[in-house]
Amino acid sequence: MRRALVLFAAVLLLMGGARPVGAQQPDTTGPTVRGQGDGQVALTDWPASLSGLLDEMGRKAPYLLPKIDSLALDYRYAAGDSTSQWSFVLGWQPGARVLYEGEVLPGRRAPTGIRMANVELRAEVVADGEYVGDLIVAVDSMALAPIPSIYSFEVTVGHERLLLDASGAAARRALLEGARLENLVVERMGFVSDAASTSERRRPPDARERRSEPRRGPSVYTPSTRIFIGWRMAPRPYYVDDRDGTRTVRPRRETVGRGATGQEEAPRRTAGRGDTEKSGGKARGRGTRSSSDDDEDEDDDDTSLRLPALGAAAAVGLVAYAGGTVGLYGRGDTPLGLAAGYTRPGGGIQLQAAVNGAVIEGDDGQKLTVKALGFYDVFSSPIQPAAGLGVQVDPARDRDVAPSVSLGLAGNFGRIVLFGGVDLVQETPEIGLTYNFRHGRDRSTNGDPTP
Repeated sequence: MRRALVLFAAVLLLMGGARPVGAQQPDTTGPTVRGQGDGQVALTDWPASLSGLLDEMGRKAPYLLPKIDSLALDYRYAAGDSTSQWSFVLGWQPGARVLYEGEVLPGRRAPTGIRMANVELRAEVVADGEYVGDLIVAVDSMALAPIPSIYSFEVTVGHERLLLDASGAAARRALLEGARLENLVVERMGFVSDAASTSERRRPPDARERRSEPRRGPSVYTPSTRIFIGWRMAPRPYYVDDRDGTRTVRPRRETVGRGATGQEEAPRRTAGRGDTEKSGGKARGRGTRSSSDDDEDEDDDDTSLRLPALGAAAAVGLVAYAGGTVGLYGRGDTPLGLAAGYTRPGGGIQLQAAVNGAVIEGDDGQKLTVKALGFYDVFSSPIQPAAGLGVQVDPARDRDVAPSVSLGLAGNFGRIVLFGGVDLVQETPEIGLTYNFRHGRDRSTNGDPTP
């Protein structure tokens, strides 16, 4: 009898512990296979206050920015010896208010057809309870409507390029230990809508009817405190349109990607997860567009600053030959630049020109800064007050050209001139290092012995 009771109890335990495979719940404690993992990182109630953001950014505020009720990024990865494969699914849900053309409006007055055009997110990578580094996930061209529309893509990236501030060995070790993403932060977010721009509203009715997509460029938000000098140099974070890696994009519902030819694909529904396509066109900072016979507007949108940048570099070269001082110059939004000028112990003047990486790579979001900087010996000291005045060219803004006004200090140490300051208009730091080739000649002219 006792043996029968024991057997009966064992059968009950087996029946209670078993469940159909389809009903098993995912293990949320971490990956069970070494080098593989998945999870979700979310952002809610962002930004904290649209009114506060508008007061803080002023004219730099985006013309269109809906309140984000929730944004979820699902991820799955598998690590190999030198690379890791990542799969992402992005979805978002708007809140009850929207910032539109300088006003915070309730949802019922928001423009119709708001879609996310591009996004750049930064998340902390944590392994075994320890912070490892920051990871960037960015999509440069889409037209993602709110949930239930989603955008999914896959990317293969080398371990050495996975994290912003950690080595490839550290990234591989974290993935093998079981990494997860935490603390999602918005570095860039752009939106488009069906609302026509001011110039579009002035078009004749028949011209407006020929258009099937909005012509206005995406409204892009970037934090006003975003200062990254050399942040993108190495390792370079990966993006969906990265030419060095592979990516597969699965557009579903009203999600739009770019095809290999760089032409926009029409919104469509797909039969399921098996429908895939290779994507590769460069589309940074652009919204969706349809083909049109309005070539003039297309040329304006494809503005390249490479030729003006080469002209500015040539001007700096001429000034260097004439003045004898030449070196490097950079700032937060245009970190790659040159400086040249005329330097004497009592002061000097420099021509500064700088671009961002988008100009060199031929991407969208190009910027060019050109400025004249002067410094003068006011306190009989090599540390001399400096002021600069110039312009910044940014085709992505409503106004292509904006003023650039700088204040700072120059360390005039004879052969070496150091400069550090802040652009008061663009709110970004500036640095410069130049060499005065005519320092000995200057001393001889002033009656000092030439070394």
